[in-house]
Amino acid sequence: MTSAQVTVAPATGSTTPSSERAPLLDPRAATAVYSATAAEGAQAEKKHFNTVGLSERSFWLLCCSMWTCSFLNAFDGTVVATLLGPISSSFEATNLASWLGTAYMLSVCSFTPIYGRLCNIIGRQASMQLALAIFTTGTVLCAIAPNMWFLIFARVVAGLGGGGISTVGSSIMSDVVPIRMRGIFQGVGNIAFGTGMGLGAPLGGLINDAIGWRWAFYIQVPVLACSSVLVYLNVRYDLPTPPSSGTSTPVPGRSKVSTMALLKRIDFAGSFLLAGWVGSALLAISLKTNSTDVDAYSWTDPTILGLFAASAALFAIFLLVELKLAAEPVMPFELLNRRTPVSVALNNFLISIVTFGTMYSVPLFLTAVRQLSAAAAGRRMIPGSMMGMIGSLGCGFIVRHTGKYYWLNAFMGLFGIVSAILLASWSITTPDWLLWVSMSPMSLSMGAVTTLTIVALIADVGPEHVAVATSLSYVSRTIGQVLGVSLSGALTQAVLQKELTKRITGENAQEIILSIRQSSASIKNLPPALKAAAILSYQNAIHAVFLVGIVLSVICVLAGMGIKEVDMSGGAVKKPVADEEEAE
Repeated sequence: MTSAQVTVAPATGSTTPSSERAPLLDPRAATAVYSATAAEGAQAEKKHFNTVGLSERSFWLLCCSMWTCSFLNAFDGTVVATLLGPISSSFEATNLASWLGTAYMLSVCSFTPIYGRLCNIIGRQASMQLALAIFTTGTVLCAIAPNMWFLIFARVVAGLGGGGISTVGSSIMSDVVPIRMRGIFQGVGNIAFGTGMGLGAPLGGLINDAIGWRWAFYIQVPVLACSSVLVYLNVRYDLPTPPSSGTSTPVPGRSKVSTMALLKRIDFAGSFLLAGWVGSALLAISLKTNSTDVDAYSWTDPTILGLFAASAALFAIFLLVELKLAAEPVMPFELLNRRTPVSVALNNFLISIVTFGTMYSVPLFLTAVRQLSAAAAGRRMIPGSMMGMIGSLGCGFIVRHTGKYYWLNAFMGLFGIVSAILLASWSITTPDWLLWVSMSPMSLSMGAVTTLTIVALIADVGPEHVAVATSLSYVSRTIGQVLGVSLSGALTQAVLQKELTKRITGENAQEIILSIRQSSASIKNLPPALKAAAILSYQNAIHAVFLVGIVLSVICVLAGMGIKEVDMSGGAVKKPVADEEEAE
């Protein structure tokens, strides 16, 4: 078999690549597309669940390859979140701790969209191997980092590959699994992801306490190498032509194209502009809130204003390039003239802000306020990881048997609100059992909603646009992730500075405040009065993040209710009624 390096032919049956600027679906052909997709899906369910003709052995090996990559991606992210305190304290730079998450997420956010296009340019297999190679390089650099700024750079490199692992893996699973089974396989993938998250927290803490945080990165390298081999051996299949073309014959392998011609199709300008406008705004916020000198910057400082102005200018240029100049833009604007993609993008954006802002704030609360070790803090995040798996897989089975997802998505979103309220109730005296369970409803909601919205998105746009639709979902999530991590860190530092200044006065006050902000580990060595002031200040600072999470969780549920239901309960998948009205 050839590797998956083919472009799906357009609905006309032509073998030339379809224009990404053309309408996604001809409304008159939509019913035929969905009906044929459902018919092929039903047949595939009877034959090893795959739609590309793989043998049973090859199909399951491919799935295991993708789940292994998902596990590693989650493990790395959770390790860093759990070890934020020890890592930043070792470099005496706790005030920069949030940038370990922000730098990674900004890189993921900026370059994840490229992989949606790369899948159609160099193929699924090559795209995944490229992502793994870059991610491995970044992980090695993290392990040998001599200072905080080098480590932040290394996280940027890791992010260049980490985003591709998620996006390409999801595209591959969408290629080979029929739409009604997609939720179940997404759920199993989330079990792998959740296992990585669950093991990352306690193992990261144990590794740090036993041999140092650097080994949390070293141990990932051989596993990443094995994953690359698995991808090379198993991601090998032909993509069928779209159902609307009237044939199920696989598209022949693409003719050889020069490297330069392939590179011209990649929207590097869009990716760097995306990084530029998001990064400039985040840097302005970080300089204002994370500065160790309280008088260093004000909101009207020329540096801060200049960065915001640069962000606005780069955003305008980004829109120009994406809408007018890029042959295959990284931001799939062609999807944003439909109700479901817009709703999914907004929903995924908001739920990612809340979840990742919380994920990076909870370990800090447990170590700074409750004075737990990194290992103990990591253990208290395990139940949440388990609930994320349950939410994803459980909803996958429900969709498989009912063919419905609209009200289920709205209901599961409510659990995020419950969790945000529980977290906002945390204090120094909160019972320990509540520290174990408070994140579980949010993780349950995240696992369920991300599974249901990807099913809704793929059902809405059709199988021939899986890679681009998946890219839209992941870029929405990653933008939300980078904002969640960075803004939660900025809010924490801003409130912390205010609270510490209010409680700690007198001689050497600024030096003491600076040491507390730079290293949360220093709190345990303070005199009792200063220790109490520091703990209460951290509690109020992180409490502000949890309160914002309540508001955003409510908006997230409302955004998800804009999704259209595509009825998948029968033998044929019906197009949305609203689409029929638009066609008229």
